[in-house]
Formats: sequence, C-alpha cells, structure tokens
Amino acid sequence: MSESSTDQLRWALALASSPDATGVSESHGLITGLIAGQPNLDVDRLWVHWAGLNLDVEHDIDDPADPQATHREHLEAALEDTQKHLQSAEMTFEALVPSMDQPLAQRTEGLAHWCGGFLAGFGASGAVVRDEQATEVLALLSEIARASSEANESNDGHTDDLEAEEEAFVELVEFVKVAVLLLHEERRLSEVTANKAPESTGDEPTA
Repeated sequence: MSESSTDQLRWALALASSPDATGVSESHGLITGLIAGQPNLDVDRLWVHWAGLNLDVEHDIDDPADPQATHREHLEAALEDTQKHLQSAEMTFEALVPSMDQPLAQRTEGLAHWCGGFLAGFGASGAVVRDEQATEVLALLSEIARASSEANESNDGHTDDLEAEEEAFVELVEFVKVAVLLLHEERRLSEVTANKAPESTGDEPTA
C-alpha cells in the first residue's frame, strides 16, 4: 500500500472480512462503492448497508458486544475519508491495492478484489445509472473484477513482456480511478436533480 494510504488502510483493515491484502482491497472497494452509489450517505445508512453485506445479523443481535458500536468508529472514518477523496477537486481518490513493490500477480489480484468489492457496494447502495457511459464503465469494472491473478506467473523473464504488463496494469489502475469518479459524479448529479424536482402544490386534480 502507498504511504499516503495509512488512514485508509487502518479503517479498511478494521472492516475487512479477512486481514490479507486482497481482503483489505475488497473492503476499501466495498465502502467506496456504497458511497459512490449514494454520495449523500450518512453513517447510519452506511452502517445498515455494510452490516447487511458483512455481518450475520441474527448472531450479532444476540452478541453481548454491540456490533454497531464496535464498527461505527471505523465506518465514520471510512465515510469521512472516502467522501473527501471522491469530492476532491485535485482527484486525490485512489483504489487501495497492493503497492508497486509487490509482485504484479498480487497487485492484479488485489485490483480484481477491489473492483469486486466496489461493484458489490455500488449494487447494495441501490444506485441506478441511466447514463450510457456509466453503464459501460460498470461493465468494464466487472471485467476487471474477473481478472486472473496469474497474469504475471507465466512470464519467463522477458523484460519487454514484463514492462508491457506493468504499463497495462498502471493503465488499469488509472481507468478504475477515472471510472469511480465518473460514477460518483453521475450519482451526485442524479441526487441533485431528484432533490430539485418540484414538489406537489396540492392544486393538481385528483383522479
């Protein structure tokens, strides 16, 4: 993970279903998907969506430890941090995947898990996209989520091939960043439009 991702790593690890690198990437993608799907999400609704995807509700209701209290601090940090980066004019958002000093296969697998988590969160948020470009972007993210983590294992030391694969991976990460920002903006504008819809004045004829 990059040095600038310390805070993200902290909450993503705390909320991850597994503590390994792919679990952390998937956790970060899941939270990002939930928030991109509902840009005005508050922590209470984030808790409901996240718990529905991650917790055995029947078990946790009977658990002496309140799961909401246990995870709320991390969800609050996740919400504040993710909204800040998604809304940044400097486009500071980045997918939390294994850093460049890790093997390409591990980075590819991490990105695939990140995209899988994002799609799960985006879908769970109830987001609906009508823009054709946004629909295409979701389809491409689905393809990346299905990517094989063995892309680099078949390399026999051919430098040119390795360099090409590295360049392709960097382009994929950049695409994911742009795709997520596009989806977030599309959803934000949809919410703004919905909020501006004229309310009924009560003067309309009834059937």
